[in-house]
Amino acid sequence: MLVLVTGATGNIGRLVINSLLARGHQVRALARNASTKLSPEILSRLESTVQSSGYDDIASLDRGCTGVDAIVNAYSGRPELTLEGQLLLLRAAERAGIKRFVAACWSYDWTVLKLGQQESYDPFIAFHNHVDLTSEIRPIYILSGVFAEVFFAVPGHGDFSPKNHGCWDPEHQRLEIWGSGNELWHWTTEHDAAEFAAEIVQRSDADQGGFWRLCSGVNTLREIAAAYERVRNRKVDIEVMGTVEELRERAMQARREGSRRNFWSYIGWFYQLYTVDGTWAFKTLDNEKLGLQTTALDQFLQQNPSI
Repeated sequence: MLVLVTGATGNIGRLVINSLLARGHQVRALARNASTKLSPEILSRLESTVQSSGYDDIASLDRGCTGVDAIVNAYSGRPELTLEGQLLLLRAAERAGIKRFVAACWSYDWTVLKLGQQESYDPFIAFHNHVDLTSEIRPIYILSGVFAEVFFAVPGHGDFSPKNHGCWDPEHQRLEIWGSGNELWHWTTEHDAAEFAAEIVQRSDADQGGFWRLCSGVNTLREIAAAYERVRNRKVDIEVMGTVEELRERAMQARREGSRRNFWSYIGWFYQLYTVDGTWAFKTLDNEKLGLQTTALDQFLQQNPSI
């Protein structure tokens, strides 16, 4: 199968390429600068690369889609990419007759939300609704919780540290907890996310689309702290910041005082809130349908000694 990977030079895109090649598929990469950001070894194994000037470069989208069997979209989470860019890509897929389309998603379960509840997920909701109304393509959506790399604020992978209203303080190896600390967090490594996408897109039913709820692991914050202590042999300081209701008020106040055009300044509060109050917790998981070996928490920490 020839698979187009868009957003091919990003953290997820590069891993998706590896996962697809490992399964014997041909891969075409579409990006603004694939020739300089992908390694020579990977470039030598690609079917081809397509240079794009941006998400609205229609000509490059059409070149990228010509003759391919499937698309895995690995755009970043910027709203204009998630909605506008992904719709333009989907229209190019329609013109090329492509039916297998993995949408850029890798998120918590936004299917339980209404528009306005989580600004960073509004583009997912809008994209899904618009595609349902207007397209015969049925995208695949992978819901996978929080990326482990983002949770631990690994440089270059996102920053869910307390300065962005997250949990893990990478400078002092401490956790800030709202609630009891015994609430469940679903998390996924970027490697496993790529494996999920590559495995799903090659299935015989991939053209039927739909939602997959998958993750590497499910742990409480206190269990995460214990795993860190076990692997690093050093104590994690835990500071309980307040109750879930106090967190809710803090989040709502930040939204009232902020601007939707700059929602990143307060959205971290809501990532915490909807996790600890269970709003978007996965009720069931689809991991058994794929049968993939996922990364254990201790293993992830061992693989990332900088954390």
